[in-house]
Amino acid sequence: MKRFLPLLLLPLLGSAPKALPPVLPDSARLLTLRINGQPVEADTISSRFFLGTDRALRLNIVRADDPDGEGLTIIIDRFPIQAGTYTFQEILSGRNRDASYRYGSTAAYSKSCPDNPGSVTITGINAARHWLAGSYRCQVCESGRGGKRLTLEGTFRYPVEKE
Repeated sequence: MKRFLPLLLLPLLGSAPKALPPVLPDSARLLTLRINGQPVEADTISSRFFLGTDRALRLNIVRADDPDGEGLTIIIDRFPIQAGTYTFQEILSGRNRDASYRYGSTAAYSKSCPDNPGSVTITGINAARHWLAGSYRCQVCESGRGGKRLTLEGTFRYPVEKE
């Protein structure tokens, strides 16, 4: 009888709840922004991701409290439209990658920092629906002497428009 006890428990295993993979929508307008670790609401209507005919990818992330402002702009020149990590330190490879940030009277640029680490990581591409998913992180420094260093980071799942 002890040999058949495990067989009696099999129907109970079938009734256990199964973990289903999350269903993600085909459209995308998810965008987060943190400045020096503090969350800042991003404006998903004013923010735009553009892919130019020269294959330059431009991420323009605008703050919700300044929808007419410039916000954060990250440029990746010669974007190969594939998943991967694109870092700002690869400027010597012939690809122009930099970031700039403007909010009110604050203007900051990645090239103003003596060390300007930054990256955009593309984790998903939906060519049919024209969106990218991933994350970004960059350091920018205020223009001028003694400017503050700002770390801007976040995640996205966002439509890409042709420029």
